[in-house]
Amino acid sequence: MCVVSDALLFVNMLCSRSSQPSVIRFVRQEQGYVAVGASRQRPGSVIPGEDGTTHASFGVAEGYTGCPHCGAASFVRCGRCRKLGCWDESWEAFHCRRCGNSGPVDGVIDSLPGPGSD
Repeated sequence: MCVVSDALLFVNMLCSRSSQPSVIRFVRQEQGYVAVGASRQRPGSVIPGEDGTTHASFGVAEGYTGCPHCGAASFVRCGRCRKLGCWDESWEAFHCRRCGNSGPVDGVIDSLPGPGSD
């Protein structure tokens, strides 16, 4: 789930180490969205969302502090369930805590489920 405004996008993420929930805050820049922060969420809480997809490039801003649970410096979208999980480039593979999918990380994120479209 995610919530979008003209310049901000909030997306749920699950910690790949602890399975604890968080929300990533993205800021719109000329070429897409960059993650500028992430905050812990109480288990079971969610961001209200709508159907649709936001199409853009997604990256990490300089100064992004990473996952608030384990400190992983980046994020990935699972190839099976399409949800976000934290990820660090030093990890050999990503393991999705939602659906159990695992494997090497490759490619780029060019869309996220949620309201709006670009």
